[in-house]
Amino acid sequence: MVELIAMLTMPGLVRLKAVAQNEMIGFVGGDFRPQDNVGWVTTLGVLLAYRGMGVGRALLRACEEKLRLRTPVVRLSVRRSNHVAIGLYESEGYSLVDVWRGYYFDREDALVFEKKFD
Repeated sequence: MVELIAMLTMPGLVRLKAVAQNEMIGFVGGDFRPQDNVGWVTTLGVLLAYRGMGVGRALLRACEEKLRLRTPVVRLSVRRSNHVAIGLYESEGYSLVDVWRGYYFDREDALVFEKKFD
């Protein structure tokens, strides 16, 4: 919950939303980590009714564009079981670079993906 509040209120973070018929149908957030010279996509979500329509892909690309202004490397993490998201990230050029064992509250692993830009 604290991370969500920070994402919504801290200056300098990437916060984008997708809207259809005056309703928010998706969102993405990201931040730049200057100590590592890396951008992180910290959250990405799309309402179930709008999944599979390219909304998540468009949000991911828009977040990357904002982060690329400050760094050539973007990372993100995803639950090992989230095969749909993993497929999206791989199709967008992300590669697996790390596994965080037991990262989530239910002890599921997080897969860390990275994409490098020229």
